Amino acid sequence: MATELGRSVDKMNPHFPVLLLLIAVGCSPTNPSGRNHATSIEKEKETVHPKVDFDHWASVFPIETFQKTSGPRQFSTTEKGSPLDLWKPKGAIITSPEHLCHIELVRKNYARTKDLGDAVPVDIFIWSVTPTDKPFLTKLGGVPHRESSKAWPNDESNNPYTFVAQYCFADSKDIVSNKIPGDVMLVFFKDADSVYDPEAIHVEWSSIELESPMTADECPKPSFVVPQLSGHIYRTNEYPESWDVFEQEGHYQCYLFPTTQASKIGRETFFTQHDARGAGEELICTLNSVHPSKSKWPFIDLEELPDDWDKPDDHYGWGKYRMMFADVGCLYFVIDEDGNVSWSMDSY
Repeated sequence: MATELGRSVDKMNPHFPVLLLLIAVGCSPTNPSGRNHATSIEKEKETVHPKVDFDHWASVFPIETFQKTSGPRQFSTTEKGSPLDLWKPKGAIITSPEHLCHIELVRKNYARTKDLGDAVPVDIFIWSVTPTDKPFLTKLGGVPHRESSKAWPNDESNNPYTFVAQYCFADSKDIVSNKIPGDVMLVFFKDADSVYDPEAIHVEWSSIELESPMTADECPKPSFVVPQLSGHIYRTNEYPESWDVFEQEGHYQCYLFPTTQASKIGRETFFTQHDARGAGEELICTLNSVHPSKSKWPFIDLEELPDDWDKPDDHYGWGKYRMMFADVGCLYFVIDEDGNVSWSMDSY
């Protein structure tokens, strides 16, 4: 083997040492900046959350899944000279493994040959219908991870709020503000329409280790149906400077490629209307609408939705597999320099 390797090296061109140096620092001849291959992508260290097996899902949903080979390549109203190509994968809002592959396979492809700009690491959550084996992990609905002695949030009429979401930052401390006041963030809604009223959402912080965790019997009954889903984590990068790349390549809804719309922890996201960050504020996480895909594998471990999955509920937009904020909206949680957390919602 050593002899064969020696022969190979002897035949290398005089630029070989330079190429080795480029590879050593994370660059390539076609991507000399190396910025698109940040070490934060798909980090190898162990995580507390279960990981999304991206390689598996990419084999289930290869890039050809999202490409067309027939039909119009532009709209009848498309301006002459536009690069739009409807045969190419279009942008997608991420809820399912399919949505994740839709975005990531396209981004990975361009990252090999194009400069996507500075990379901002984030942890995206893809939902599972299987309950988490650790009560403090990221999830929707169920029992919040908090001390049983802590007073439950109520409205002015003493009606209990409904627990909606929980974010665990144990795997994400390296990509968010060091001012977060706890390991676990809990989100409660006054009612099913709380996204329209910032005062109707209650946020509190908890620790991973608790003296007396709350039990299901101690939780007030929810006032509307909240999906009970657990999060599988996927570390990737957002590329806020890369809009032009996807627009010039002709992808429809190109705005969903540079930064993603998903439930995630991290400093960057796609803002549906305007940037929710004020002066001195940083994004820490987002809570995206759950709009299950009607194709295969809408969730990590559910191959198909049941026939009655969209059965009408007493509260529009909520159900066992649904959590819709207005028109596929998203909640943005930001933290200021003093560690205070605020939130807002935008939709299409």
